[in-house]
Formats: sequence, C-alpha cells, structure tokens
Amino acid sequence: MNSYYENYWQKSDGWTPDEGINHPVERSLFDCLLKPGMRLIDYGCGNGERYGRDMLARQIDYRGFDISETALAHACGLGLNVARIASDGSLPVEEASADCAMCFEVIEHLMEPANALDAIFRALKPGSQAVFSVPNAAHYSQRIEFLFTGFWNPGGSPLTARKSPWQDPHIRFFNPSMLRRMLEACGFEVEQIIGEPFTFQAFPWFYKQERFFPLLHLLSRPFAWLGTKFPGFWSARLFAIVRKTKV
Repeated sequence: MNSYYENYWQKSDGWTPDEGINHPVERSLFDCLLKPGMRLIDYGCGNGERYGRDMLARQIDYRGFDISETALAHACGLGLNVARIASDGSLPVEEASADCAMCFEVIEHLMEPANALDAIFRALKPGSQAVFSVPNAAHYSQRIEFLFTGFWNPGGSPLTARKSPWQDPHIRFFNPSMLRRMLEACGFEVEQIIGEPFTFQAFPWFYKQERFFPLLHLLSRPFAWLGTKFPGFWSARLFAIVRKTKV
C-alpha cells in the first residue's frame, strides 16, 4: 500500500492529486474555525500544495502528517512542519495538544478509518473542533452512472476509476448518514454536515472536460442551493464539523 502512495504523489504530466485550489467551502470553513497561532493537525496532508502553504499564510502552527515519503519530502521543501503517520494510523504528537484538526479526502482511502479518527481525537484538546471531508457516494452522478451502466465508479482517480477500478485508491464509501454514524462511533460530537454547492461539472464525462468548466459553472449557478439544501443527493462532496467533547 505504501508503494502505491509513493507513486500516487509522484509529479507527472498527467493528473496529480494536488490539482486545483481550495474550494470556496473550504476557505469559508478555514475562516470560521482557524485563528492565527492555533496549532492545526492535518491528517493526510499529502505534499502540502493545497492546504499547507495556505496555513502558513494564515499564521497557523501547521503540523502535517502522511504515509508517503514522496509527499512529505515535497512538503518539507515548502517549509512545512510534517511527519510520517505510523503503520497503525497513530500520530507522533502529544495527546490533547492541537487546537483544531482537518482531514480532507483521506478517510475513503483507509482500510481502518477508525484508527485515523482515534489518532485525531487523541491529538485534539477537549472542546476543540475538527473538520473532515469525503466524497458523497450517494451523489446523483454516482446513482445515474450505476443505474444506466451497472458500473460502480469509485472516483478516486481519473487514471483508475473507470479503467481499473480494482486499483482505485477509494475503498470506503459514505453518504451523510454513514459519515455521521462513523464520527459519532469514534467519540466525536457532530455539529454540522455540509454539502458543497451543486454543479454540473460533477456529472460523468463532464468532470474531465476543462474547456467546458466556465460554461458549466455558469449553468450550475442557479441550482447551487440544491447541494447545500439536499447534500445527500445533490452534493458531490460532504464536510463534517465535529467537536471533541469536554470531559
């Protein structure tokens, strides 16, 4: 598994997992939850391109963790404070030392996601918050594709999702209910589950057609509210804000 993620984080001319910029929902969450000087745990930080540099600009005491040495080496080159996640999913941090934690697009990759949640729970101070994100396996595009083709698209990478889904990095699948149940089972108090705005860009085939993105964005705008109002069906991605309850 480790060798897979060494290749996964290798820079190439094709698709790489650090593509894109922080989503507006992500930026809104960061603005609400983070303040300069806070210690933030980033579980599954990857190479630091998408979030690590943003946290430095926000004057956050950023601590990133990943299993890929390739990703961590790149993050170190960006001046980020990073370390490796242990084989059992635990973190080399003091218990109850973090003011906040984030874990974006990671849990769906894990054989034992409860181990990651337990590590995050231990690292957080009592009363502090964490934010998670996962793809929504019950999204309308997933349902349509499965209904009309009988094919379940794991959606982890354009390089594998349709060509070789047995090699795809997504191995766990969530809808809002399942995400909430898992987080609560691991001791978190779930404060809110948020969907990102609806977009036609998430529809099969369209998500690869970058030349159409401006048009799809324009066409999606009147329907954006569907994703936030009915995230279980219309949102491609789910965000959960949780809290470690005070003892």
